[in-house]
Amino acid sequence: MRSALLVLLAALCGAALPAHAQDCHDAQAAAQQAYLERAGNVLPDRAGYTRDTTGSVCRRWPARPGLTLLATPVWRDGGDNDSRDGDVEVMVVDTDTLAPRAWTVLAGALDSDAVFFDGMRLDTARYALSADTLAFGLRLQRRNGSGPNPFSEEQLRLLAMQGTALRELSPPLVTRRYQAEWDTRCAGESIDMTRTLAVGRPPRQGLAELIVSERRVTSRSWMDGAQCRDQDTPVDTGRYVLRHDGRQYAVPEALRPL
Repeated sequence: MRSALLVLLAALCGAALPAHAQDCHDAQAAAQQAYLERAGNVLPDRAGYTRDTTGSVCRRWPARPGLTLLATPVWRDGGDNDSRDGDVEVMVVDTDTLAPRAWTVLAGALDSDAVFFDGMRLDTARYALSADTLAFGLRLQRRNGSGPNPFSEEQLRLLAMQGTALRELSPPLVTRRYQAEWDTRCAGESIDMTRTLAVGRPPRQGLAELIVSERRVTSRSWMDGAQCRDQDTPVDTGRYVLRHDGRQYAVPEALRPL
């Protein structure tokens, strides 16, 4: 239990990757410039919402190095850090000029209350779903601030560029979840679940299947005299196959956010 909590804390501290590690040296400056370069019909300013470019993330797209990916939180006005909600604006921009080439709004992607938004990062793994569809991912982190009942979760959204539009390919898929209940000293239980995504063989028509592999570790800790002891149960594994129905990938409720 103690070791699992240490791993969780390390993950939380390192969740927001520095911009230089993403081959985009200043995400805030890149986002601000991209918004200046956009045409009037591209992601227009909306009354009642405020962009937070300090929370922007960016990354050059390795599969298409002439393009860079940008994502910016947009919060609904009137909330505070303890309770607020909003969207994420995603842009694909020209790497040299930062002029937008494609864009979309992920409506309702942000929700901070008892479980709050804790950063995001761009996933540029090569999701080659068909001969002409190459996707990328946006991973959003959420967690709570509870000592006795810690919780954290990562959600993955896949997007593909189609002309000047970005198409969201599926509902959010949970790729990591940690939750525990303990006495803050030793005794308690935790569940640490991770999911990895692989692309199946491209079909003759449509988009390839997505293969989700799940690994779940349950831990228990207890006091044995003056010593705190830990024990992990055997690892549980699972496998899911997600198929595209012509509109989006069907993600079962078991793989969606709580």
